[in-house]
Amino acid sequence: MDRPQNYLLSCGIKTIEELRHSLLHTRVELEQTIRVAQEELNAKDNHIMQLKDLLNKTIKEKDEAQERYKKLLLDKNIILQHQTVDEQDPHISGLLSSDGEESIVSSFEPPMQLELDFPDMTLPEKGKLLNAVLKAGPLLQTLLLAGQLPQWRYPPPQLESFEIPPVIIPEATPLSPNSCGSNLNRKRVHCDDSSSKRETKYQRLLLP
Repeated sequence: MDRPQNYLLSCGIKTIEELRHSLLHTRVELEQTIRVAQEELNAKDNHIMQLKDLLNKTIKEKDEAQERYKKLLLDKNIILQHQTVDEQDPHISGLLSSDGEESIVSSFEPPMQLELDFPDMTLPEKGKLLNAVLKAGPLLQTLLLAGQLPQWRYPPPQLESFEIPPVIIPEATPLSPNSCGSNLNRKRVHCDDSSSKRETKYQRLLLP
């Protein structure tokens, strides 16, 4: 009776030890599997990071390539523009200048009109035209040395030959003592009118 019980007890003890050993072995295998899986996850994470870095580098290179392409295209357009201008008019090519990526085209400016600083002068009094002309001598000399005379700002219209009215010469009348004074007065008035006309012409010459 004792032998069978001892045999059963020994079998039970062996079975428990085997189960413990099997459980320990299974736990070790599980830990190894977890460790391998963790290593694989870390390797995948590293691979993903490398792919991200490679993608960012590729995007950066693409942007730089686009910038270089734009720069080359702009330089090509500038060269073509210079060639076109040189073919059209070689004198205008000197007005075009390029600074890197920018091209500044100088526009033609109209010639500046000659502005003379004339003093504000009033018309000379009657009988003092000669003195006024003598006083204006240095001014006339300066005007002549300045170069081209000022142009008409509002020039008078040009008349055709058929539009000019004919000159009518009055018939000569005999002189009389009474008419002598009137003739002298007329001559004086005529001289005054001529002086005023010369003064007006002088004023027009002085005005810009």
